[in-house]
Amino acid sequence: MSKILIIDTAWPINTRTERFKNTLSDYFNVTVVAWNRGAKSSQAVPASHYVLENELGYGNKIKKIFSLPKFIRYISKIKKIENPDIIFASHWDSLLCAVSIKVFSRNKIKIIYDCLDLPTSNNKAISLFLKLLERACLRHVSFTIFASRFFKELYPSSLNSYTFENYPSKKALDFDSIQPKWFLDFKENKPESGKNVSWVGVVRYYEILENILKAIVGTSICFYVFGDGPELKKLQKKVKTLNLENQVVFFGRYSPSDLKYIYELADLVWAAYPTNDFNAIYAISNKYFECSYFSKIPIFSKNTMMAKELVKEYSNVVVVDEYNVDDIRNKIKKGLASLSVSYVKYEPDTFWEEKEDLFIDYLKESLNISGKYNAS
Repeated sequence: MSKILIIDTAWPINTRTERFKNTLSDYFNVTVVAWNRGAKSSQAVPASHYVLENELGYGNKIKKIFSLPKFIRYISKIKKIENPDIIFASHWDSLLCAVSIKVFSRNKIKIIYDCLDLPTSNNKAISLFLKLLERACLRHVSFTIFASRFFKELYPSSLNSYTFENYPSKKALDFDSIQPKWFLDFKENKPESGKNVSWVGVVRYYEILENILKAIVGTSICFYVFGDGPELKKLQKKVKTLNLENQVVFFGRYSPSDLKYIYELADLVWAAYPTNDFNAIYAISNKYFECSYFSKIPIFSKNTMMAKELVKEYSNVVVVDEYNVDDIRNKIKKGLASLSVSYVKYEPDTFWEEKEDLFIDYLKESLNISGKYNAS
């Protein structure tokens, strides 16, 4: 049976990589090596996981780049222990680590690259450098996974590739749990100020978050923030500056099993990320699938391929200029006014688990690898 080593430059590993880990573990021997750049967690590291602890901090790309060699040496040590046949790189920076291991060890190890984000930067020179670096690394990759149907057109057609988007997990959405305490407590003390727009996920892109806050000033609209992230403290400070404490609610980090309760509370779901980042134009947010599944109105940027190609004919979608506060305010009001209109799904309900077998079959055939039989 083939052994796979998953590399992730964060800890906990991102949710997409966690899903791939679970999928691959049903068929292969899987180990994870990750990099915790935040405060050391009090929780024990799970079996078959190795975590480099380094309080470098998140959000500083320069420090991260200069510290990558330390993480690469750590991966090399784990590779010698586990002796994998395949390395699964969960992002372009993980790909750089995987290729470095392969080249310097002169090993014939196969590399699977999960292209979940395009390597970009607001600096054009840096963006070009990252693109060229990724292209050089791709020469050592055996199999590429695209997280968006729009990514493939940006890469050489000669790549051995497979598109596997961020479909929601049926296990998480259908998780039969007792209503969590935070949900029950909030329903008892829900603000009376009106309807809401909700942020679900990593709290980042401060310039966009700030525009949302400015857009709800002078209105009765609430802003619900579900999640944690590098911009949380800055956002909380801005809420106080704008005197929006009665309109903004911070729920903190959540588990996948909380999603159905989060979407029950949400009226509009924000999924318009800064399109001055090339990646945001071509990516497909997991909110794209989740909103359609839960019949909630999403807010997408007008400059994304999602807005231009997939949802332009649907009335249950808000398309916005995420840099224009007046447009954000007007579109949110319009979206909230349309809540009573019958919802029309823009995407068939598709789950991660429904796509697993086809993906694994294609992977085995493409890489000529063996795996255990999944009885489930």
